[in-house]
Amino acid sequence: MKQRRYDRVRVEYSASFSGRSYRAPGVVINLSMFGCRARAAFLVNPDEYLGLLIHVPGSEQPLYVARAEVRWLEGQEIGMEFIHMELADRQRLGELIRTIE
Repeated sequence: MKQRRYDRVRVEYSASFSGRSYRAPGVVINLSMFGCRARAAFLVNPDEYLGLLIHVPGSEQPLYVARAEVRWLEGQEIGMEFIHMELADRQRLGELIRTIE
């Protein structure tokens, strides 16, 4: 099993996922600088790319992941790698993770 470069923190944030032809709600259940695990009730395939809005409690704007690649599926759980995020969102994500740790 491949070891992650960054630890993930446990969270429970509502999220909005967007694919080529759909938008769907879900929940992010853990988070790192470069990916997350989410729970969602929609069908997705490994290697599919999604857009993702993560709604952080107390924050006016959601974190925006422009492109996340689905790396694995397990039931209704999805493992994603963040491929593209704007610098400001990446910095906000880092601050959020440091606050939680």
